[in-house]
Amino acid sequence: MKKLIIMVFVLLINFCYGQASFDYKGQRHKFNKFLINENKKNNTIKKINASEEFEGKFLGNVKTVTGKEYYLVNSSYVFDINSLAKTENHIFVYNDKKQFVGYYYLGQMYELPKRLDDNKLYFEIKDCKEKITIDFSKGIPRAINLKCNNSNNYYEFKSH
Repeated sequence: MKKLIIMVFVLLINFCYGQASFDYKGQRHKFNKFLINENKKNNTIKKINASEEFEGKFLGNVKTVTGKEYYLVNSSYVFDINSLAKTENHIFVYNDKKQFVGYYYLGQMYELPKRLDDNKLYFEIKDCKEKITIDFSKGIPRAINLKCNNSNNYYEFKSH
């Protein structure tokens, strides 16, 4: 009986703490929508706690030849700031109703695009000879190639 009580107590504690965990994905989408709604085209940082933060930049909107409109947001989740900082870097895509459509997961923060003009993303990757632009006028590309010095670097579009 004593073992049963201890096991129930441990499960109850685990359940309570499990429910209180930080939903960083949900909070990240909330932050991205804030950037879109406020037209925050400069880098914006939102502190989560002493060792985590969101960094985001609303790039703008694209309109395809079929008339569909999308909003694009650079987003980085920075964690372990107090030791060796790590990041998760994405280009998030939202539809005209500001609903999440999908994302490109990029390996490095410096690979995020610098600007969006005329439905094209412009990347400025140090030490790359090629100018990198990705055109969204025909729709969301299934993959983007951040080709650098003749080396292909593909990132696939992931939807929900």
